[in-house]
Amino acid sequence: MDWSNRSWQKEDEALGPKRKVGNRGSQHRPHVIGSFHSTKMNRVVEYESLSEYLFLSLLELDNQTVRYYTQPVEIPVPYLDKHGKPCNWIHVPDVLVFRQENVPHLYQVKDLSAEPSEKDQRVNTYCTKYALERGWAYSVVHPKSIPSVVAQNAKFLMGFLQPRMGFETLIPEVVSRLAFLRSAAIEELSRGFQGKAHPLQVLPVIYHLIANGTFVTNINDGINEFSEVRLASGQNGGANFLAWEGQNGHQSAKSQLGTGILR
Repeated sequence: MDWSNRSWQKEDEALGPKRKVGNRGSQHRPHVIGSFHSTKMNRVVEYESLSEYLFLSLLELDNQTVRYYTQPVEIPVPYLDKHGKPCNWIHVPDVLVFRQENVPHLYQVKDLSAEPSEKDQRVNTYCTKYALERGWAYSVVHPKSIPSVVAQNAKFLMGFLQPRMGFETLIPEVVSRLAFLRSAAIEELSRGFQGKAHPLQVLPVIYHLIANGTFVTNINDGINEFSEVRLASGQNGGANFLAWEGQNGHQSAKSQLGTGILR
């Protein structure tokens, strides 16, 4: 599906967070809550675990992801109370993702653990039903299953996703320089502007261009000044991060060069 020309007003109104982020249940399973300014959503986005932050980071770095909504919908899950009376509890999945050329995809973010509990299986059943009724997909993802170096690269690049003051004058020259060279180590590229900009001024621009998908590099190795970069093309364009591959309703991750984050 083509999401590129959508206004998103309807989705912004309907898919806002349905619950507050908090440390509910943290006495049993400690976790971290926080927030950051989303480039994709142009607003502050909250998270309630490091796994969720990692997943949202991957969405931010994925050029195919157009928009995403956290805690977007309320899904009734039926059960019988102790007296046998039919009741519902409300489950709120973690993220609804809109990716170019894909149907909307509802995600539940989980840490790596043992087999899902009976409650988890029930939730997954009704989330799947809810998604299918709307023409969406549904998956459970385990972001912490990705290689640690890829996770570190994602966290590193998140610090360069927002353009900084002065980037607007350097970006065209850095892109033009790399187009001429075709490929170069980051350090080599940063030293190509003597008399115009110090290498330490150029390095953040290069990392920003990797973060927004203009440049690609091998994210299976730690990104540093010795990493080789090249311009993204039609075949390797987009964020060069991850492909999520699902088995039995669950998702694991593997790193790939020149692909989007989510398949």
